[in-house]
Amino acid sequence: MEKLEKLLNIDEVAEYLGVTKATIYSWTSQKKIPHIKLTKRLLRFREKDIMDWLAQKSVDANASDTGKRNRYYARPSSSLSGDDIEKIIRNAKEEVLKN
Repeated sequence: MEKLEKLLNIDEVAEYLGVTKATIYSWTSQKKIPHIKLTKRLLRFREKDIMDWLAQKSVDANASDTGKRNRYYARPSSSLSGDDIEKIIRNAKEEVLKN
């Protein structure tokens, strides 16, 4: 039997990303963050989708000065350190908030 994938609620995602629930609601209504809408008022988030989304938001620190940023599109490695995850979260917040 296949193991079920963990679904996060909005409180867990907001806490993990270090943002408010209002921010998460805003991002979901703008379709900026992957989510599952079970009912009109019930949202869930796949843990894997959130990690992949964060990895896509990662910005290469050595990007050229032309304004273009290199992004990592690979799946996040399970060997990410806490500092790596914090950096990804910080970059994702900056990216979403400036749009």
